[in-house]
Amino acid sequence: MKRLALFGFALFALACTGTRALSDAERAKLDPSLQRLLTGERVVESDYDATIRADGTKEYGLSVRSSNADELKKAGISVSSVFGDVVIVRVSLDELKTLVSLPSVRSVQNGSKDTLH
Repeated sequence: MKRLALFGFALFALACTGTRALSDAERAKLDPSLQRLLTGERVVESDYDATIRADGTKEYGLSVRSSNADELKKAGISVSSVFGDVVIVRVSLDELKTLVSLPSVRSVQNGSKDTLH
């Protein structure tokens, strides 16, 4: 019974972390700096346009190539602006995983602090 309870707790803890492994196709949509960010590698924070939301969640400014900005909005992604097929967004790491899973998203690039978002 203890083993079953421990196993259940471990599954619950894993589910609460929101970790989901990206497929190869999803990972291929990300530029190398975003791949490093999602894998937990050591990164230089100044390389990212990161801010903290009111709820304490860190968010990142990114440029997305997508044929359907409305699909991003429907998925709960905060869209700042749209220029043709370039969509400027602000997302948390969990939202980034959702973003790359969307069919209309072709690529996602790290924004820089020098880029307006």
